[in-house]
Amino acid sequence: MAAEAQVSIATVSRVINGNRRVSPDLHSRVLSAMDRLGYQPNAIAQGLRRSETRSVGVLIPRIHEPFFSTLAFAIERTLFASDYRGLLCSTEEQPDKERAYVDMLLTQQVDAFIYFPSIAGSQANLRRIVERGIPVVLIERSFAELEVSRVLISNFQGGYDGAQHLIALGHTHIGVICANLASMPVERLSGAQQALTEAGVDAEVRIMSRGSDFEAGYEAALDMLHRPGRPTAVFALADSIAVGVLHAAAYLDLRVPEDLSVVGFDNISLAAFVIPPLTTVAQPIYAIGEAAVRILLHQLQDPGAAPETVMLNTELVVRQSTAPCAR
Repeated sequence: MAAEAQVSIATVSRVINGNRRVSPDLHSRVLSAMDRLGYQPNAIAQGLRRSETRSVGVLIPRIHEPFFSTLAFAIERTLFASDYRGLLCSTEEQPDKERAYVDMLLTQQVDAFIYFPSIAGSQANLRRIVERGIPVVLIERSFAELEVSRVLISNFQGGYDGAQHLIALGHTHIGVICANLASMPVERLSGAQQALTEAGVDAEVRIMSRGSDFEAGYEAALDMLHRPGRPTAVFALADSIAVGVLHAAAYLDLRVPEDLSVVGFDNISLAAFVIPPLTTVAQPIYAIGEAAVRILLHQLQDPGAAPETVMLNTELVVRQSTAPCAR
């Protein structure tokens, strides 16, 4: 490399490591030589010399689902704007898979973690990160025995508001469809149940055996809606479930919202474009990712900073999938 650029080895080293004490002419000659030779610096080796790699491990449960893909996009984009690179891992909420990814990321010498953990089984994986003194920010979930920074969502209030909207429309028989509580915050369901109990409303709660997705919502809704005395409204505790509910209603020739009102949770991009547009409890998805990165950068700049917790609010977004009860 030095011979190709006709400079000293020390000059090449200074250019590769970002040392500004190199003249523009020499800097240009080294970069041109690197380009001709197809040379790529070893980022990990450089990072070890600087005690940083400018990389962050990002663990997301189910990257194929719209909420998580949008969240991952927000995190990656915000990291990139701050000259960090996100190493994205989809854990499928399996503790063993989480452990394998944590092992890999620790080997890669990442500077920090943004971690959306499984509700069950993640404590041991998280503890390994904390014990190494590596900054970590949790998203939406919390482990009381570990003092780490967190970005939380007002899931209880969101669940309460979604159910209360249907109650205010006069619905007295409401179905609630929830993903497996190993993958969805129980506070979301608790908030909905609190509103229903206060109003004395008859509720049929269906907790699915797997995570929130379109097909699971469709199957749960078919079972709930095909019987006599069906609910007049369904609160699906994720938009992907709610889209499945809309599909099931169409299959059963139920009109939305005339025969069935439907509320979702998340406000994914698709929610505004289904027919009819979906009433939903909106999470500030992009703001969640931005907040996680902001906290993490502060921890990287000030390793002695105390753990920080940010609570972001949900908001009911009323569209055309809900209407006053017709019966």
